[in-house]
Amino acid sequence: MKKVDLHIHTKSSNQDRDFLFSEDNLKRYVCNAELDCIAITNHNLFDREQFEGIRSSLDILVLPGIEVDVEKCHVLVLADGRDLDEFSDRCDEVARKWQANGISLRHEEFEDIFGNLRQYILIPHYLKDPKISPESLRKLEGHIHCGEVSSPKKFLTCLNDPEMLVPVFFSDCRISDTLSDLPTKQTYVDCEELTFGTLRQVLKNRDKVSLSNTGGNSYFQIFPDGQKLSTGLNVVLGDRSSGKSYTLQRICDWFGAENTRYIRQFDLVARNEAEDERKFKDFLSEKTSLFSREYLADLQEAVAHMLEINLQLDLDTVEQYVSTLLTYARETSRHDAFSKAKIYNEEPFSQKNLRGLENLISSTKQLVSNVEYRSIIDKHIEQAALKALYVELMKAYCNHKELNQKKDWVNTAIHDIKAKLQRKSSAPSVTDVDLLRVAMNKRAVARFEDLVKAARKPKTPLRKKKGSFEIVAQVGPFMRSGELKDLSRSTKGFSAAFEKYDRPFEYLQELRKIGSPVAASDFSKYLVKVEYKILNRDGLEASGGERSEFFLLDKIEGASSADVLLIDEPESSFDNHFLKAEVNEIIKEMSRKMPVVVVTHNNTVGVSIRPDYILYTQRKAEGSEIKWQIFSGPPTSKKLVSTDGLELQTRNILLGNLEAGVRTYEERGATYEDLKD
Repeated sequence: MKKVDLHIHTKSSNQDRDFLFSEDNLKRYVCNAELDCIAITNHNLFDREQFEGIRSSLDILVLPGIEVDVEKCHVLVLADGRDLDEFSDRCDEVARKWQANGISLRHEEFEDIFGNLRQYILIPHYLKDPKISPESLRKLEGHIHCGEVSSPKKFLTCLNDPEMLVPVFFSDCRISDTLSDLPTKQTYVDCEELTFGTLRQVLKNRDKVSLSNTGGNSYFQIFPDGQKLSTGLNVVLGDRSSGKSYTLQRICDWFGAENTRYIRQFDLVARNEAEDERKFKDFLSEKTSLFSREYLADLQEAVAHMLEINLQLDLDTVEQYVSTLLTYARETSRHDAFSKAKIYNEEPFSQKNLRGLENLISSTKQLVSNVEYRSIIDKHIEQAALKALYVELMKAYCNHKELNQKKDWVNTAIHDIKAKLQRKSSAPSVTDVDLLRVAMNKRAVARFEDLVKAARKPKTPLRKKKGSFEIVAQVGPFMRSGELKDLSRSTKGFSAAFEKYDRPFEYLQELRKIGSPVAASDFSKYLVKVEYKILNRDGLEASGGERSEFFLLDKIEGASSADVLLIDEPESSFDNHFLKAEVNEIIKEMSRKMPVVVVTHNNTVGVSIRPDYILYTQRKAEGSEIKWQIFSGPPTSKKLVSTDGLELQTRNILLGNLEAGVRTYEERGATYEDLKD
């Protein structure tokens, strides 16, 4: 196995913070991390002189590279280094374009500058910001086989999905003169001899890359001293003030606070009943709002259409039309040459509504361009047929659009001519009215009323288990105006509006009059009542300590979007039955998706949870200096070992930290035996 880091910065650019490159720190990094290959990849620039100095000072493979902004993503371009003149000239062109306008290269510009892309290793940001888009990935198809990720979790996600790129994990480090902690983010590649050619080949094969040298992808290095973590479930043990929280914080810093779900000790326990209730109400309010927005999205779209309709204006226009038509018919004696012209009372052309066709074109475009579900789409509809459909729909759209524009032009001309004729004629004119639009508006309102009535019928659209709790969303009508006031969280009165609640279209007009904070974009949630509830195992609304239990389960489950989950002593706030029956199960489930680290003193968590890896922290005072040490290993190992080779007996550590020592454990066992009969 060879260890590589192909994303290293040695020169600051206007996309970086300023730093001074340290060749000594680079040598220290290469030596301490035992790297076999590195690549120098600065942002939109390549310093040939600096690169040649670095390459001559190291006895490993050093590749020339550049990190290029291409269509709003970052792509590493690595060369074999045999023709530095040519590569340097191409990179200089990238630098010139970047300095000139400061925007990403278009794909065409990227290809023009670098020519034959097959001669390089191209590595885009994949599951890492700013990530490559599916469209850009499609344009570079055949040239890109691996993608850079930002965490072990994302590495495994790619590795386990054959539809995704081969993952690589690099430091993306600035080798500055102030660099103290050396990077620990590298990738191991399985090859005997490391050359540019063999590297290009192994990076096409997901079976040839891993996070560790000997542990495959079960472990990854977390600290510069060689300390590892499991990609599954880690349990941290230790005496009070032995460095457990310090270790958790270092892990948090390694992943980045924004990528970490950190459940700190006592975080979920309310300080008083009022605070607990307020926090729970805020949680339910937020969840209700999110669910309502999603559940009522279609209704809100209908509301937006209703707000464009003015039935009173339609009625007035029709009445005016009928009145002027009768007047025109009665006063035939006043007709003259101007009023007898056919165009005098000509109706304007109605234009075709293209919204439905636009949505259809958008949906077809998504089917054509979708990468994630390409195989499923191709199984049912050939790509060529989809593209042909897209082209035909676009042609139809262009034809309709052109016809609408022609109608608009003709209508404008008719309107101008009619206005001139009517000014010169003494005969009365007939007011224009679009009777079709008036009829369609009336029909649309009737259908909207039916839609709202159907939406208000009591139902339970969501029922989901979370441990022993059940999350329920119930839908129905509002029964009193006070409920609307509570929903708005304002002092505004809703009595007048609620009188028309059974007539949804009129009710909307009343909501309009209320104003802020009742925004038109949220009118749907005032039409239909949505309640989000958390029920306990007895079917009653959760209260008191049950709320804290639910919050813990929710926090753990909500960590799915993070790269790591850290939990500090959950037993401090919850009883053993809850921990064993519910928390252990959900933690174990989460550890199948991401690294999880739990600090505990409790045997219900520490042993029953069956961790993949154990870390034992120890605090040592050497003179006036405090040192933190970690012993670690799998729970099946008889010894826990520190990175400097010291050993401790696993059994003694477990009994000492989880059972208060061997004697206490044996006394407790004897007590249970005495009570057995």
